[in-house]
Amino acid sequence: MSNQTKSEERKQRILDAALKVFADKGFQDATIAAIARRARVSEGTIYEYFSSKENLLFHIPKAFTDRYGEVVRFHIELIKGAANRLRAMVYMYLHMWKHYPDYAVLNLVILKTNHKFRETEGYRLIREGFQAITKIVQEGVDNGEFRPDIDPYIIRSVLMGAVDHVTVNWLLSDRKRDLLATVDPIVDVVMEGILSSETPAAEAPRPHWSRRRRPGTPRPRKPKGD
Repeated sequence: MSNQTKSEERKQRILDAALKVFADKGFQDATIAAIARRARVSEGTIYEYFSSKENLLFHIPKAFTDRYGEVVRFHIELIKGAANRLRAMVYMYLHMWKHYPDYAVLNLVILKTNHKFRETEGYRLIREGFQAITKIVQEGVDNGEFRPDIDPYIIRSVLMGAVDHVTVNWLLSDRKRDLLATVDPIVDVVMEGILSSETPAAEAPRPHWSRRRRPGTPRPRKPKGD
């Protein structure tokens, strides 16, 4: 293993350790010492890569997006139809939060109100994901799949606001219920309002992984909480 590879592996180990410590303790109570112990490095080694605890915090979203963002973009490009692509985006966000709950805590709780984070590369990459949703909605308007009088930014805000809300509620609960069971209820209620008259909701194409309730089956129980 080359020195560069060892250095990159050590840096990633620090980022992974920091993510866990920040998610468990919160930013204020997390310490460089605790992160160093978890990463099995010295505190001085951490400062060789990151100038401060906050700088380390801000690097995590960029590292996470660099590792997984390309996979998401690849799959979205394979899906046809704006409605299907929107459903896939909601699914992928909820799938990510379900399988990486520590990152969900970091992104949706710790960094949500941090104004300094808005000046970072990590924030820019996260915004690119949101802008991709806006672009999909606009494509649906342009090709006649969605109503011409809707505002793509508002639709994106409604979708992602719902995703954030159910995820935070899930994070604060026992996390036993299936977060992915909320994909279709979230998307369906939006689709009912934005599909054009030429694309009835009943005829809108659905991905094979859609969990839409079959006629005669009970509705999912309402999650506890707000």
